[in-house]
Amino acid sequence: MTAWHQDPANSQLVHRLRQVVAGQGRLLVFLGAGLSFGAARLNGRATFDYDRYERWWPHDFPGFDLVPDDDGLPLPSWPWLVNRMCREIMVHSPSEEHASLRAFFIEEGPLDCAQLFRQVVGEANYREFLLSQFDASRQPFIRTTPSHAALVRLNLPLLFTPNHDELIEAAYLEANEQLRVSISEEQFKARRAERPERHLVKLHGSIDQPDTIVLTRLDYARSRVDRKEMLGFLRGELVDTAFLFVGFSLSDPNFNLIHDDIRLVCGMNVPASYTVQGRRNPVKDRYLRSLDVNTIWIDGWNQMPDFLTRINPAVAPGGLND
Repeated sequence: MTAWHQDPANSQLVHRLRQVVAGQGRLLVFLGAGLSFGAARLNGRATFDYDRYERWWPHDFPGFDLVPDDDGLPLPSWPWLVNRMCREIMVHSPSEEHASLRAFFIEEGPLDCAQLFRQVVGEANYREFLLSQFDASRQPFIRTTPSHAALVRLNLPLLFTPNHDELIEAAYLEANEQLRVSISEEQFKARRAERPERHLVKLHGSIDQPDTIVLTRLDYARSRVDRKEMLGFLRGELVDTAFLFVGFSLSDPNFNLIHDDIRLVCGMNVPASYTVQGRRNPVKDRYLRSLDVNTIWIDGWNQMPDFLTRINPAVAPGGLND
């Protein structure tokens, strides 16, 4: 079987990204939930690539039971997170509403499900739910992954993430590398003025400050108004910047929201965009091409560290396992 990196299309895109990282252009990297998922599942990173992830759940899904493959661990995929909201909301709702709630969580989008969940369970329960799902410090078995380590070795000056956990920060700390973090628009402006060597922008808040978390429909609407400086920065980066999305499934609403932001500020002059996806899918490929996104298809999500290593110009080609 041909390895993912031996596919001519993949090889060409990897070579192009390697050149960009080497300094022949600018690269802005957006890091999605897939980067965190494996941190709580050290022996099961590839489970993120299950076909079931591409849909919420079967329509005969019983109201109180978990999705069949939901492992209940922290740092879930979006479908699992929404499923857990559905399960939790039943506890706070009268039984006569359960059928309607079940239908809502099946039929509506994840941002709307999060909006309803927050409204029904109340602020205290909502905050505790967020901490239980995203606060890695509560679970000693959670560790940064080989993908995190490979990311640090890329030594990129600027990273963006909608992730709420603090695993990226932990990876840089473990490597004894400095990393400045921006959570708010004000911090972003201040950090840009400082010109730090490495800068992480947490677009949707951070779990160490739960009030900053962006998860509901209303949160997202407000954040797009509040991120004027960040969007202005993206507009200024148009000429020589490529965008790379790592750890996003197409069922992750953050991918389309962030890509829509880029298209909004760029108009028709969308810069080169790349994404990494597991398990080649021709329909997905056509869809991503329609968005002007170049896709690298890896054999499975366990190949993510290999991908991040292969685009690292500091690693000689001879040092890669072919």
